[in-house]
Amino acid sequence: MLTAFADRAIPVLLVLLLVALTASVTAIEVLAALLVLLTIVRLLDPERRRRFGWPLAAPLVAFALVTLVSAAASPEAPAALRASKQLASLPLVWVVANGFESGARARRALGVFFAAVALASLYAMVQAWACTSTVPLPAWAGWALKVRLEACRVTLPFRAKGFFSIYMTLAGTLTIATALLLALLVLATRRARALLIPAGLAFVALGLTLVRSAWLGCGAALGLLLVLSRRLVLILPVAVALLVALTVRSPFQARFFSMLDPEESTARERFYFWEAGVAMVREAPLLGWGPGGVRRHYPEYKHPDAVRPRTGHLHNNLVQLAAERGLLGLAAWLWIWVAFYVRATCVYRALPPARADDRALVAGSLAAVTGFLVMGLFEYNFGDSEVLHLVWVVAALPFVVARDALAPRQA
Repeated sequence: MLTAFADRAIPVLLVLLLVALTASVTAIEVLAALLVLLTIVRLLDPERRRRFGWPLAAPLVAFALVTLVSAAASPEAPAALRASKQLASLPLVWVVANGFESGARARRALGVFFAAVALASLYAMVQAWACTSTVPLPAWAGWALKVRLEACRVTLPFRAKGFFSIYMTLAGTLTIATALLLALLVLATRRARALLIPAGLAFVALGLTLVRSAWLGCGAALGLLLVLSRRLVLILPVAVALLVALTVRSPFQARFFSMLDPEESTARERFYFWEAGVAMVREAPLLGWGPGGVRRHYPEYKHPDAVRPRTGHLHNNLVQLAAERGLLGLAAWLWIWVAFYVRATCVYRALPPARADDRALVAGSLAAVTGFLVMGLFEYNFGDSEVLHLVWVVAALPFVVARDALAPRQA
């Protein structure tokens, strides 16, 4: 009875999780915990346990073990163990890979996700208008839009954050969502053209976050899709962004051109962060300082010219993970993504052209993970809980398709 209930509940909870991934970290964590619990219930059935797939199990388990050993060996072991809580999101890969019965079911669930992305993007656009307009607005408007109008109209440029607490999270979420949307638009069947509206809204909202690393991640995702699809129409979003940056005087233009200036203040500060991280790795090369170690020990390694006296992250996934989990942790983390690209690429190549929708789903997963990783060269987005949950969900999609493709052969 319990396993039958879990079978019915998991697809519903997966859809709810996809909606929550655009809005609320609390809802994300609660739904993820319920999904893991119900998946464990399903595994009580020997037949379901026999059919259960464990994609990327070796690198994921290796990364979890290295993280826990690093935390236990840290000078502040209790705090480091508490900071290891992000490991709780890892099982989502297996939950999603086994929770969707087929690629078609996954695409239907993503349709709800894309509707939520469109809503979040519209909300972000209204936020940006309210904070850059001189139109008088009632006091309740600021509460409804989660902004302080008296502050955001003075502190410019305003950076859209949507339903989240910070613009970085919205930018990371939209980078992944845009990659999926564009993959389905250019590679799937004609029915996917209905996604043009949410794709356009997400692209505009991503620009309004003014997060340069997300723009680079989106560009990398587009580049991979261009290689996979050979559709030159993918150059259009980049051309539009360049046209706006070159011709329209705006905060977007200023942020865009600041990417070309190595002496820009935030770029210079990032170099100081990375230098401090490298120094931390030299001191503890194998296991690092434990999760959360950057927050605790950065002041000891701070560059004399750095402006910020403290920081919780070093604006780079590679440097952050090496500093906190050592080179062993970094190697295990890289193993996850190498294994993902190898397996997902094999799935993509094995799918016949007739399965265009499934190919689009796998290509979208590859592009979304690429955007996430490129963004992570300039931000510690692996530490952003909302974005991390979403990337595990998306990384599981090729394995949903692979299981679906293998079913007829096994039959």
